[in-house]
Amino acid sequence: MKAKMLLSTVLVMAATLSASAHAALDAALVTSVKDGVIADAGTATTAGFAVMAVVLGASVGMSLLGRFISKGANGG
Repeated sequence: MKAKMLLSTVLVMAATLSASAHAALDAALVTSVKDGVIADAGTATTAGFAVMAVVLGASVGMSLLGRFISKGANGG
């Protein structure tokens, strides 16, 4: 009877330790995924600002070029 009690206690303790180790592994995986997503979002933000700067620069450049051509065509 004592052997069965001891065996059941050991099994319950092993199951508890296994569950907590699995939970810790899941937390580490979640943290890893979170860090990856944050890094990707930072890269996307940087790329978005770079594209916006190029488009804005091209827009201003085309506007200045249009004015230069207009003034030259009007003799002014």
